Amino acid sequence: MKRRFSIGFVVLLTIAAFSSPSANSQSKRKPDLSGTWLLDQKKSNDSGLTTRPDLPIKVSHHEPEFRVTRPTEKGGQIVEREFVYFTDGRGETNPLTSFVTTNSSATNTDEIKKQVAKSKTMWSGNKIVTRAPLPLTIPGQYVEFDQIDEWKLSDDGKVLTQTSRVILNRSSAPTFYPAMARDKKRVYNRV
Repeated sequence: MKRRFSIGFVVLLTIAAFSSPSANSQSKRKPDLSGTWLLDQKKSNDSGLTTRPDLPIKVSHHEPEFRVTRPTEKGGQIVEREFVYFTDGRGETNPLTSFVTTNSSATNTDEIKKQVAKSKTMWSGNKIVTRAPLPLTIPGQYVEFDQIDEWKLSDDGKVLTQTSRVILNRSSAPTFYPAMARDKKRVYNRV
């Protein structure tokens, strides 16, 4: 009887150890996207956030802060733009990376760079997802789009993929149906 009790007790302890919070938290640990990343133009369908794809982006990721530094060239000088996100959903304000307009001559990048986007960032499985509203006023109607950016690290930690899409917020404009734009995909290799 004592032997059965001892064996049962050992089995019970083993089960408890494998179902402990520390074992579960390790299996649910979010990936760390920190590193220096270079755009892979062959695997990407958009390099529009930089004029020089040979300039690597830098990611500093310390939960809940997710910081992305993007270099770009302006007038022969390298200029870095920094974007800070918080994966706990508190919200953030960053420079605008996309805009929606009905004015085909609105391509003044200096004016665009002065604008900001208020976004919210959360984990969705193993992806960091940021959602920012992009308002647009067209004659007689206010329309709101949502820009959704997803960041995902490959299983081996060597490839970082950013997917961006702009979608119509249907609640803002029930009679307005724009043409759908394709998702922008940027694939980065760890440097």
